[in-house]
Amino acid sequence: MTITARLHEVFAGDGGEPTPLERATLRFYLTGMVFQGLWWAGYLLIPFVLAKSLRAPTALITLSVMMDNLGMFLALYWGHLLATRGGLRRYLLWAGILGRLVLLGVVFVRSAGQMVGLLAVVYVFAAMIYPAQNTILENNFRPEVRGRWFGIGALVQNSVAVVASLAIGWLLDLDAELFRAVYASLGICGFLYLWLLARAPTPAGTPPRLESGAVGLAAVVPLPPAAVGPFTPGRVLRGLARPFTDALRIFRTDRAFNWFEINFMTYGAAFMCLSPVVPIFLTDRLALSYGEISTARVMIGQIGVALLGPLMGRANDRYHPVRLCAVAFALFALYPVMLDLAGALPVAAPVRLVYVAFAVYSVGMAGINVVWNVGSIAFAPPGRGGYYQGIHVAMVGIRGTLGPLLGWAVYEWVGLRAVFALAALLLLAAALSSAALWRDMAGAERGRHPGER
Repeated sequence: MTITARLHEVFAGDGGEPTPLERATLRFYLTGMVFQGLWWAGYLLIPFVLAKSLRAPTALITLSVMMDNLGMFLALYWGHLLATRGGLRRYLLWAGILGRLVLLGVVFVRSAGQMVGLLAVVYVFAAMIYPAQNTILENNFRPEVRGRWFGIGALVQNSVAVVASLAIGWLLDLDAELFRAVYASLGICGFLYLWLLARAPTPAGTPPRLESGAVGLAAVVPLPPAAVGPFTPGRVLRGLARPFTDALRIFRTDRAFNWFEINFMTYGAAFMCLSPVVPIFLTDRLALSYGEISTARVMIGQIGVALLGPLMGRANDRYHPVRLCAVAFALFALYPVMLDLAGALPVAAPVRLVYVAFAVYSVGMAGINVVWNVGSIAFAPPGRGGYYQGIHVAMVGIRGTLGPLLGWAVYEWVGLRAVFALAALLLLAAALSSAALWRDMAGAERGRHPGER
């Protein structure tokens, strides 16, 4: 029995047996998730490697986090290019080469600044992945099972990441300089995931224009005709602005998607506030070892994402992403509270409270991970899921620029506890706003006339 068939037997639900297209896609997708899990284990530890192996100051760690998320803003361009010009498989391969294989250059890194410069290349091309990946998930999986199969993929990815994190932590505790060999190897693993995903089949009967990934935006928003005429600075500027103006049209015409993104922006601001200070908190304030950090951040922090991924995927399919957001954001608010207690209470072993904090993180993130990756498809017109995901990922660039700066400023001017309090309040606000959005959507659905979208 194949891994795909066995997993379906375990997690079967209302969707029945996978179709031939789904089964063929899953062979590449789930196998690729093994390599993605290896990549992910190292990716999550990057700020801690900067802090411990390379002795990077807080400001440089903050810059790295900002660049990571600012690179996501380019998803607006990548999604727009994919939607209008196609080239799905070409995008995935270039994302693998420039966004992951480039980490082979880590063998030449000798300082934190050099490492951040190399990571800047990784971050620029990382956002190419999400619109292309979502195009495959939308086209190759039925809506009633899409979240479930993504959740099973998350199970595979994060189970591998949990085991790999222990090995990485053990190696770096033996010799902190081994990060070069570790990250060069992980760059190859990350590329292999995208190479396998690029080999996923195309649905039968797909028109040649759509086969390469292009979906056309005319059905999403009324677009002006393409500019014609000689090359001029004005045409260049209009071309650069086009993805932004198209996204703004969607926000104006799709009120529910706009509100959904506002809620994610609020959650993301809280998450990003914590991103530059948690590495400093764990390495300097609590003086944890690489083994303890990898156990907390990756093993405990991802085990819930792994084990609960299929359940959260089915919840996403059955109850709607917005309802799942309301619960996940509220639970995630306990994460900064528990971190605050680990630093404030006079306990002999604060690492135990850190482990509890990341256990809470893990459960909340299980739901957030599913919604972040496939939730936008629930708002998109048919065939436009990849483009909507491009907009969704691009919003990370905004909160990923402002959030770390806010967290760093509050940390420097007020203190660590103020950062934890701010994050908890923002997460509660996102949870309440998600609950309000669902009530609004449910009320609109009850009042909708037959035939209306």
